[in-house]
Amino acid sequence: MIEGYQPKDLKGGPSYSVQGLTDEQREKIGDFCVWDSTSNRAVAVSRDEVGNKLTVDPALFGEFNVKTLNGEEIQVLTVMEMYSRHLKDYDPKTAGEISGADPELIERLANDLSTIKPAAIHFGEGINHYFHATLHNRACFFLATLTGNIGRHGGGCYAWAGNYKGALFQASAWSGPGVGAYKDEDPFNPVLDETADVTHHHIHHYASGEEPSYWAHGEKILKVKTPEGEKVFTGKTHLPTPTKSFWYNNANFINQAKWVYEIVHNILPKVDMVIDQQVEWTGSAEYADLVLPANGWVEFQDLEVGGSCSNPYLQVWGGDGIQPVHDSKDDAAIFAGVADALAALTDEKRFSDYWKFIKEKKSKVYIQRVLNSCTTTRNEEGPYDVDRIVKGEYGGEPGAALFLFRTYPRLPFYEQINDSIPFYTDCGRLAAYCDLSEAIDAGENLIVHREPVEATPYLPNVIVSTSPFLRPKDYVIPMEELDADLRSVRNKMMSWEEAKKTVNPLWANGFQFYCSTPKSRHSVHSSWSTIDWHTLWASNTSDTKRRDKRLPGVGDRQIQMNPQAGMDLGLNAGDYVYVDANPADRPYRGWKEGDGLHARAFRCMVRVKFNPALPYHFTILKHAGWIATERSVLAHESREDGRALAKDTGYQSSYRYGSHQSITRSFLPPMHQTDTLFHKKTGAMAFTFGSDVDNHAVNTVPKETLVRVTKAEDGGIGGKGP
Repeated sequence: MIEGYQPKDLKGGPSYSVQGLTDEQREKIGDFCVWDSTSNRAVAVSRDEVGNKLTVDPALFGEFNVKTLNGEEIQVLTVMEMYSRHLKDYDPKTAGEISGADPELIERLANDLSTIKPAAIHFGEGINHYFHATLHNRACFFLATLTGNIGRHGGGCYAWAGNYKGALFQASAWSGPGVGAYKDEDPFNPVLDETADVTHHHIHHYASGEEPSYWAHGEKILKVKTPEGEKVFTGKTHLPTPTKSFWYNNANFINQAKWVYEIVHNILPKVDMVIDQQVEWTGSAEYADLVLPANGWVEFQDLEVGGSCSNPYLQVWGGDGIQPVHDSKDDAAIFAGVADALAALTDEKRFSDYWKFIKEKKSKVYIQRVLNSCTTTRNEEGPYDVDRIVKGEYGGEPGAALFLFRTYPRLPFYEQINDSIPFYTDCGRLAAYCDLSEAIDAGENLIVHREPVEATPYLPNVIVSTSPFLRPKDYVIPMEELDADLRSVRNKMMSWEEAKKTVNPLWANGFQFYCSTPKSRHSVHSSWSTIDWHTLWASNTSDTKRRDKRLPGVGDRQIQMNPQAGMDLGLNAGDYVYVDANPADRPYRGWKEGDGLHARAFRCMVRVKFNPALPYHFTILKHAGWIATERSVLAHESREDGRALAKDTGYQSSYRYGSHQSITRSFLPPMHQTDTLFHKKTGAMAFTFGSDVDNHAVNTVPKETLVRVTKAEDGGIGGKGP
């Protein structure tokens, strides 16, 4: 369109000097076009030309004609012009029908967001808990952008949980390798001088980050056979390798995995070794080959460091803990012990050298190296000093200091709005239009409403739109197709009038309750879930005397239902019910009622709690409980007192049968698996394309479930009466 055009020189600008853009990336992203209202023509702008550095007056609305270099005349229009036409499908009445919200409240919300300053949008657990959360979050940021609520105190979009903390310890060219000073130190050449810094020169990325969600999906990527042939939707940058062993710590990894009983029944048998390193004996430990007991926080024998995202405090603690109550060690000391054993077996001392300062109880050497290397822990005066943090010399409590962000409270995108620094997108702006080929094929180049991939009474995954700017590919996948992976990639587009006449086959078969699995307030994620007091507070059927021997412990897990919905099913509060999802693949593929111990043990049975705040078809099953295992089920079926307390291991289950993960399964959202998305790296001032752990990767979606609720037993003591 512009003869002889060359991309603008950005060297010396913030893209290079602050954000770490490379020449190769610069060439790939190119420049962008706006319509200049002053000169009345299309002009090129770079990602650095934002805020007060923008010298043209871009038109927000309008359709224009431009001539290409070969003489062809084409029509172009601005993104906002596209949206003004695209959004006609979502008038308040239609949006109200789709969402169930009162149209007047929708209009009031729009008015409030545009007139109340500042305004913030807070949404649940973030992008990882809903299949179409990318669309939802794009919509939220679009509203915040249009109303001027980005980069200002009191404004913005926030998830209250599910924050990843790897980005707190930021690497950069000027500060050093960040947390990589510890985790990426070259194992073949460890730095053994405790006074020496670890710089970019000393690190080597021998590890490759890989999402365990592919393993939990049955060691499968998103590859499907469609009527048009085999299609692969997992980008090459995301491709996993087969899992032969895994070792995790500080995570109830198996217990809290979506589709856990598929993992137990069909996937774990293919894994050679599982190592569970924990403070508690959890459901995950029940399935581990090795269980390594770690110290609790009050037992730490050496220093540890951590941080928080929304309230950005750096914390250092430990080294003065009580003597361990049991035969346990600090996490790092466990790793060091294994390294010593490997050194002895192989006669290779570098296994041991790599953990030198852990073995000497000088973990502060590694912590200080990290603090020396992060943008968030050093400034022109130098880095934070570990000893001074422990003493409380940085203006706060002993062991605490603020991460060195620009603002407190922490304010995302402050620099972008106040300093005219580009956003971390290819165009340097909060982009309302996504021109990735994958997004265009999915019909998601513009923000659009899609029904959930499972939890809908209508056609799963249907795009509700008549927009001329969407050109989704449906791959000729039939509308009645129930295969989960095929549903995930079927991009059928309909008007709302058409879509609301469709019927989800699962809904037609009696699976007519949405089930959400939020966190409990009476545990930390799933930690400490079976402590008596926590169980008592988390259940409406708690009883310290356990007069009903069916209780797995001092309480029971429960599903919350609308009272009328429960009564229509003939249920009383406290009754035991089975909660079943699609039996084609849950609780695991191949499940058949009455087919052995797994079939009995892994089917979810919980109590009913009536909650008048819930809509008729909506249920809640909190996700913090510890799952029923083969041993816990055999225990409560055979013990005189009925407790679900596993023989030999002492594992206490929160359930008689099954768990909240009996009804969940793994999905692999295509838009989380692209190779083309240009974005900031997780832990460094740098960019990348495609996969990046935590930033652009699959993480399954537990809140995409339809369930059927059927009575199992009366709720009265001993199963007699209500």
